[in-house]
Amino acid sequence: MSRHIPIFLLEAVSAGIVLVFAYVALRSRRSGTVSPDRARRLQTALLIGLLGFAGLFLAFTFPRAPYPRRAERPDRVVFVVGKQFNFAVSERPITNDREWEEVVQFGEPVTVSAGELVEFRVTSFDVNHGFSLYDPDRTLLGQVQAMPGYVNRLRFRFAKPGRYEVLCLEYCGNGHPRMRGYFYVK
Repeated sequence: MSRHIPIFLLEAVSAGIVLVFAYVALRSRRSGTVSPDRARRLQTALLIGLLGFAGLFLAFTFPRAPYPRRAERPDRVVFVVGKQFNFAVSERPITNDREWEEVVQFGEPVTVSAGELVEFRVTSFDVNHGFSLYDPDRTLLGQVQAMPGYVNRLRFRFAKPGRYEVLCLEYCGNGHPRMRGYFYVK
């Protein structure tokens, strides 16, 4: 029930907007003078109403945001390096081309537990790539850029077990469509 409160608020605001337009349409048919003081009071009341609505909307939606708090420490760190045309996904840092090749060719797949906070530290050894996480149903869960010389962090808490796929979302060359990686959530 509480998940529907923001939708209810949006519906209430939409109904309010329709009523205001109806009121203005009916009032505009009658001629008369407009009192500047009354118009200012109406503007003030509308502004206060909108600010109140915005405050309620934020109060209901911010606690449900899927992002972890900045001070929260991740349960697991997973290192990801993009390089044409693969993602190396590892539990240990990958610092050079030889390590990248070992992880891509012979590395054990990374397995994380459902419910734990996982931090992906993502970089690239060649060009910009788009590191994107897809769940087993092929739903995009999150995305961050993999850039040479820079480590981006993406934190995520996985809810269901399965094989998760990593695809590149930024055109990086002729082999871009086959650039991928994967890991498991148990």
